[in-house]
Amino acid sequence: MTSAAGGTREATEDEIAEEWRERARRTGLRRVMRCSQPDSLNAGVTEQTRGVVAHQLTLVAERLGRRPRQALEIGCGIGRLTPTIAAHAERVHAIDMTPAMLDQARDTCRHLPAVEFACVRADRLRPPPERYDAAVCVWVLMHVLDESRLADTCRVIAESTRYLTLIEYEHASVPVSKWSRLRSLEEYVRLLPGAEVVDERMVDYGGDRSFAALIALGGQAGR
Repeated sequence: MTSAAGGTREATEDEIAEEWRERARRTGLRRVMRCSQPDSLNAGVTEQTRGVVAHQLTLVAERLGRRPRQALEIGCGIGRLTPTIAAHAERVHAIDMTPAMLDQARDTCRHLPAVEFACVRADRLRPPPERYDAAVCVWVLMHVLDESRLADTCRVIAESTRYLTLIEYEHASVPVSKWSRLRSLEEYVRLLPGAEVVDERMVDYGGDRSFAALIALGGQAGR
C-alpha cells in the first residue's frame, strides 16, 4: 500500500488488479479508455494515437538504418495498437497485467504470427538478454502510483530498449483518480537514464492533452 499526498490512502496492488479485471468486462475501447466518453471520441483518439506511434517507429527505423528487429509493447491492453507496432517491427513482445485483456489482444492479433504476448506487470519488467530496438508505452506509467517503483520501472525500461515512444497525460480536465497520477514529460525524462527527446507532439483527447515523445536511450540520439 502507498500513501498519497496529504496522507490519504492509495489503492493497493490487489485493488488495482481488480480494477483492471473489471475494466476488461466492458465492451470495445471502453475497456482501456474512458467509459464516460462517446465511442466516436475513443475511436478517433485511437486512430490519432496509431498515427503517432507509426510516425515515431518510422523515425526509429530511419535512425537505425533498418526496421526494428524486436519491439516491446508495455501495457498492450486489448491490442488496439499492437498491429500498428507489428507493421513497423519484425517481432513484437507485448505485455499486460490482466489476463482477460491479453485474451482479447491475442484474438485481435491472431493473424500476426510475429507477435507474442506475456502476462507481466509494467512495474515488474526485467531487462531482456538483448535490448529491444523500440518500445511503446501508451497511458501506462500514469498507473504506477508509487514513486520509488516508478523510478525502478523507468530504469529497467531504459536498460531494455534503444528508443521509447512514451504517451502520457500532461493535462486532464477530469480529476486524477486514485488509479492514476499525472506527471510531466520532464519528470519521466529525469527518471530514464541517458534519455534524450528526439520527437515530441501532442495527442488531444476531448480537450485533454497528452504528450507523445520519442525518447532515445543509452546514447542512441546521435545514431
